[in-house]
Amino acid sequence: MKIGIDASRYNLNSGTGIELYSTKIIHGLVEYFKHHKEHSLVFYTPKKLTLYKTQNIKHRVIPMKRFWTKIRLSLEMLLHKPDVLFVPSHMFPRFAPKKSYIMIHDVAFMHMKKAYSHIHYRHLKSGTKYAVKKAKKILVPSEATKKDLMKFFKCPEEKIAVIYHGCDFTQKTLQPKFESEVFEQMGLKRKDSFFLFVGRIEAKKNIERVIEAFMKFSENFPNWKLILAGKRGQGFNKILNKAEKLNAFEKVIMPGYVTENEKHVLLKYCNAFVFPSLYEGFGFPILEAFVYGKPVITSQKASAPEVAGDAAIYVDPADANSIQDAMRKIVSDPNLKVELIEKEKARLAKFKWEDSIKKTIEILISN
Repeated sequence: MKIGIDASRYNLNSGTGIELYSTKIIHGLVEYFKHHKEHSLVFYTPKKLTLYKTQNIKHRVIPMKRFWTKIRLSLEMLLHKPDVLFVPSHMFPRFAPKKSYIMIHDVAFMHMKKAYSHIHYRHLKSGTKYAVKKAKKILVPSEATKKDLMKFFKCPEEKIAVIYHGCDFTQKTLQPKFESEVFEQMGLKRKDSFFLFVGRIEAKKNIERVIEAFMKFSENFPNWKLILAGKRGQGFNKILNKAEKLNAFEKVIMPGYVTENEKHVLLKYCNAFVFPSLYEGFGFPILEAFVYGKPVITSQKASAPEVAGDAAIYVDPADANSIQDAMRKIVSDPNLKVELIEKEKARLAKFKWEDSIKKTIEILISN
């Protein structure tokens, strides 16, 4: 059986959750099928990849700068259709084989239409609607996303498979000189206490309320700081205006994109991780904070409770006072951190890439 894989989101640097997922799944597929040669794999990509190749594992480079899935991959499916197609990201090509599968990571755009441009919203909505109609089975990373597909797109429950992502994120030992350089770049001192957020700085991450909550918190805890690390996203200007209005820039640091090593330093030294996103399909940053044994403040909505279980402090993401109260709780209750760290270890054990890969393969090779 010939199994085609959309490898367009394969990225060794794993810049986003979708890229991280795609990379991990593709590595898992290669490792499995290089030992099970009764099936063949072909990876479709717009550019050349450095991936393992054998007689039964091929690469098909089909270049195109824009609309790659809708036009170029769709044409490939029309002319050279595999027996099975798997799309690890959101967009589904036309002319796909009957046995086609897709991972839909979330439908945040249905909850927060204003956080997306009109064109982007229409693109995501129409693409999801088409995938729900054409895919033989839809993989999702959480029960929350499953419920949303059933609610917004009338997707039959039996057509959806919930397969949690894994987490093999581990602590890094970095040179003290490098750590000092990161602190200097951030305008921090070793003695500083700070909350950390890592992710795209955009409206759906609820950054405006995080800043508002922190500035209220800092009235009683003036020595604390807040680091918001990540690229600019949709709604960044409103976030910037909010910070300016609250005169927050002495205490709120926005360093922009941080490298993986810089992220490790920030996670190692932060006092708590703040992630009260308005919507997440899964939430890798929660698990990354758990790896470093940090108390996590997160949203009581969408998939966060599935990921964090009883190992996090939950807030109403629509209420800045709720977020502020959680910040106070972390500072005021020294026993809370110990309790959460013990629970975090148990949560991490539930998310293994080998389980995710195994379940995905079982679906791909099923009749």
